[in-house]
Amino acid sequence: MTVTLGEGENHAVVDPDQGGRVASFVIAGRERLRVEPQTGVVEPALSWGSFLMAPFVGRLSEGVLAWNDQVIAIPLNHGRHAIHGTVFDVPWRIVAQTDNAVALVCEMDRSRWPFRGRVFQRISLGSGGLSLEASIEADEPMPAALGWHPWFVRGDGEVRVGVAGDRVLRLTEELIPTGELDPVDSRTDLRSTPAIGSRSIDDVYTSVASPAELCWPDLRLEIEFGPSVGSVVVYNHPEAVCVEPMTAWPDALRLTQDGRQDTGLAMLGAGERLSAWTRWNWAPAAR
Repeated sequence: MTVTLGEGENHAVVDPDQGGRVASFVIAGRERLRVEPQTGVVEPALSWGSFLMAPFVGRLSEGVLAWNDQVIAIPLNHGRHAIHGTVFDVPWRIVAQTDNAVALVCEMDRSRWPFRGRVFQRISLGSGGLSLEASIEADEPMPAALGWHPWFVRGDGEVRVGVAGDRVLRLTEELIPTGELDPVDSRTDLRSTPAIGSRSIDDVYTSVASPAELCWPDLRLEIEFGPSVGSVVVYNHPEAVCVEPMTAWPDALRLTQDGRQDTGLAMLGAGERLSAWTRWNWAPAAR
């Protein structure tokens, strides 16, 4: 059973059974998200709506998690790699609900993530904004990261994307970060909120400043985020654009163990939490 927040020209639909995702986001009478899982892709649950990534974000190379002198295999869900966490395709439980907000919880599955704990979400629709809050609560020491993966549909007309970041992670052909940083160039520089067109972008922007932006011809969406968010992935697809605020880099544990100290990865102790938030504020596009 889905939960509808708001009504009329501005409303959001949350689907607890489908990873607790925002399944629909209608603003100014138009759908802004891809609302159906796609066929012919590796993992259909990764291809629609806006879902929470936890307890890791992006790619985990070959599903390998090295922790406390153990090498732990995380189930692969994207070719040779694990991707986008373990809670995007499982049911969540509603713990509180009003006309404009819903709170949910999901216990972490030990068969997919070897640490005990749970993930919380609160999604609320207010005047001019949708707030997405999340936290991971650890019952035992664990690495942790959070992020959001929205699929914003292009619709008609030009789409512009802005990210206030001047560095991107260097990636392998399989989009695994090497740990090195490159300055943005003519392809990846989004600081002036350019038209994204058909640019080939699937990049991790580091040390970013809030907010990011996505602009349709009729609407400007400001993607604000809190201080625990330090990275944004932008993925340009022929039908959609993903702008993904994240607390850590992809494959952050490996990179941290290789000596990088700026990955954003949280090391939680028993009873500790990692929390993050993002807010999508909208306004009519400037004419």
